[in-house]
Amino acid sequence: MNDAVQFHSKIASGWESNYASDVFSVRMKVLDELLAGHDLTGQNWLDAGCGTGTLARFLAELKGCKVLGVDASEEMISRCAPAPNTEFRQIRDICETGLPDGACDGVLCSSTLEYVPDPLAALRELRRVLRPNGLLLVSVPNAHLIARWPVLAIYWLTKYFGRRRWFEYLDHSKHCFSKSRFRALLGSCGFRTDSMRTWGGYMDRPQFWDRAPS
Repeated sequence: MNDAVQFHSKIASGWESNYASDVFSVRMKVLDELLAGHDLTGQNWLDAGCGTGTLARFLAELKGCKVLGVDASEEMISRCAPAPNTEFRQIRDICETGLPDGACDGVLCSSTLEYVPDPLAALRELRRVLRPNGLLLVSVPNAHLIARWPVLAIYWLTKYFGRRRWFEYLDHSKHCFSKSRFRALLGSCGFRTDSMRTWGGYMDRPQFWDRAPS
């Protein structure tokens, strides 16, 4: 188990409550906006890095699709509340989902790629499990200085001098991306970027809507 998985396992008990905050709940709003007008009824979706399954349940309930949520943390998976049209499964990491080629009509990967050792390998695996012309919804941290440096400054100051640490997840979040760099990374895996959103103030996080080639 790598350090990022251990970190998230330790905070699994309070993870679901995060979605009561604006910082987390906006993810559902952005998903709803990106999928507006698209009928996912009966489709098979993968939530890669599902945590306690909040977004997987959201997709299944609001969009009528069947969602498999996978996560490397046993503690996160154990806290996934059962819901219609959802299934949750622990895997070693999202670079090895164990799913057949083209098994999914869509893939959601929210706030996960920054923690994996090799984002390129993870994207290639998500591309493999997508059917031709399938959809990938993925969010990553914004590398723009205006978005990144205020957070990093607080992180470093509180890490060594603060009584209470802020943004402790940055101990394990190793990757951030500019828009152009992430577009290029997606393109190298065969994705076509159709739409992009940013959200979150200082923590603006590009949200890309990508389509696998037909």
